[in-house]
Amino acid sequence: MAVFAVVLAMGAFAQAFTVSYLDGTVELQKARGWTAISIGDQVPTDAMIRISQTGSLELQRAATKITLLKDGTYSLATLSAAAGANPSGGVGSTIARKLQTLVTERPKASTEGGVRGAEQGTTSVTWVDENDETRARVLALLDKNRYTDAISLLNDSIKDSISDADTAEFSYLLGVACYGAGQTAKAYRALARVTPQPDAAWYARYIILKAQVFLDAQDFRGALGILTPFISAYPAGEATQVAYLLSGLSQKGLGDKAAARAALDSGFQLDPTSDTAKLIDQQRSSL
Repeated sequence: MAVFAVVLAMGAFAQAFTVSYLDGTVELQKARGWTAISIGDQVPTDAMIRISQTGSLELQRAATKITLLKDGTYSLATLSAAAGANPSGGVGSTIARKLQTLVTERPKASTEGGVRGAEQGTTSVTWVDENDETRARVLALLDKNRYTDAISLLNDSIKDSISDADTAEFSYLLGVACYGAGQTAKAYRALARVTPQPDAAWYARYIILKAQVFLDAQDFRGALGILTPFISAYPAGEATQVAYLLSGLSQKGLGDKAAARAALDSGFQLDPTSDTAKLIDQQRSSL
């Protein structure tokens, strides 16, 4: 019996997850109570994990990644099983590529004084572009997938920034860079610093990225909490079609196939010829 127990324990550690990121307080339950864990520690598949003090955690095992963004007590066995069934699997990287294109494209119209207009649906938003060297360098790095370099530059720029508007945009771009680098929890931390105004040129992109982060973390209600009001405010446009796609995936994650199909159908109808419509159609066929 003792030998069997040892074999089970060895099996659990053989398939263990590695802590790749944590913030706040993260603890592992052991026979004598809760013990703090650190980056690089191995966590067995049958472990119980507790997160507190507004913490977050990222665990990695081969191609499987588990991201936790909220305080609470979690069963790793349950999380591992759910990770394999996450409805957003395979979509996140596609959305990230689409998002990067949106981030690096130039505004289509300009007016005096460097004030430029951009559109999301039928609503016009404006932003002031002073051809800031830092912003241009960051966008160039993102365009080349040099996420680590972009993260380093943005962290320094945020520290030195004296403008609230620039700090907010740089924090958003830091979220883009972290997500591109596969650092979902760090992306969430960067985005959580920001409360963008709807007239910011990057507002729609922020909503899409944050919703995707919630989806990756299996926080489907969190994703719907920001997608639903966005769709209501902006009923048309490319970003709205992506928002419908993510809403459909969120509803699917919650087990509501009828609501998922309704969201996907609405998104498809916005532009049946787009690349996003192809993604939507693939998701509709899987319901």
